[in-house]
Amino acid sequence: MKHLFFTVISAAILLTVSCKNETSDNNTNDKTNNNADELFINPTKTSIKVADSIMYITNVKNPNPEDSYYMSQWLSGAKTQLLADLIFDAVYDKRIKAYNYITGKEMSIDEIKDLENKYKRENIGQILYTEDWYFDEKNLKMYKQVNSIMLAYFRYDEDGNLLGNHAGIRIYLNGTKPMRGAQDY
Repeated sequence: MKHLFFTVISAAILLTVSCKNETSDNNTNDKTNNNADELFINPTKTSIKVADSIMYITNVKNPNPEDSYYMSQWLSGAKTQLLADLIFDAVYDKRIKAYNYITGKEMSIDEIKDLENKYKRENIGQILYTEDWYFDEKNLKMYKQVNSIMLAYFRYDEDGNLLGNHAGIRIYLNGTKPMRGAQDY
């Protein structure tokens, strides 16, 4: 009987240790997942919102070829054509909606096709971003969350001189709701 008692106690201890190790492994996996999540913004945990709906426009194509420094040094890593293709593919696949920047109204696929017939993607020269900015005081990291993107086309005359720009489509990301159109500001 004594031998049976020690066997049962030994089995219980082994089972307890085994469960603790399994729990520790699960906690380790959770920590790994949390570390992976830190690669992406998670403003509710450690970040403080320091800017709400910041809007700014960036030239992604050089409107003035004499000023090549800006594009070659500051925006050399920008893959504007790839971004435009990804956005338009998502719109045409109906995975995201496109909006008219001026009116703020949703655009139909036919309206988008008309825009693309008039203005070519390779002439996208500016991108308007709406972002929220977050600062993680604990880890001293800064994060941005892009909430909308508007692609703008450079317009040229017959001689290749820049006339200005034309607003293209605007998309909303991260569950952000469409804003008013530019005409309402």
